[in-house]
Amino acid sequence: MKNRIKLYYLLSAALLLHYTAFSQQHSADVLKNIHVKYREINAGRQTYRKVYTSPEEQYSEGGEIIGYFLKDSIRLIEEVLYAEGGKSTTAIYYDKDQPFFIIAEQYKYNVPFYDSSFNSKLTTITADRSYFHHGKMIKWVNDRQQAFTARNKVYVENEQGVLSVAQQLYDLIRTADTIKKNLPPVRKNIQ
Repeated sequence: MKNRIKLYYLLSAALLLHYTAFSQQHSADVLKNIHVKYREINAGRQTYRKVYTSPEEQYSEGGEIIGYFLKDSIRLIEEVLYAEGGKSTTAIYYDKDQPFFIIAEQYKYNVPFYDSSFNSKLTTITADRSYFHHGKMIKWVNDRQQAFTARNKVYVENEQGVLSVAQQLYDLIRTADTIKKNLPPVRKNIQ
């Protein structure tokens, strides 16, 4: 009986180690694939069809949203919001209409950009990175460059927040694209 219990624990431990090793390798493969897709999209972005729109909210210095399409598929959405003390950018990378990588950057200027002592080299930049697989965040690197994979309350709240932003921007760009496609052609008056 004691030997069976020992064997059970040994087998359980071996399976757990095997699963952990498999899971870590799988995560590494998924992250590698994300990096490959990220590079492919950035390499092709000049060839994508672009759709522009404005943010729903008004910002002190303006903003813009650009959707990059390969045929009818969104590959990338970039949002830039300007303020006198800095700007924020969000880039959402898509594969089959699902976000797989989101980077949100905050730029804080040393003084307002219109000040004569403004120096872009003194701008501080922080970034938040979120990696997704099958609609779930698998890795989050916060603005202090701390990496997280454990699905605790803060992790899940961040996941829901960035996915909400991704969905809002996706809807805005899809709407702008639909409107653009349904507009009548522009006529030029020839005299």
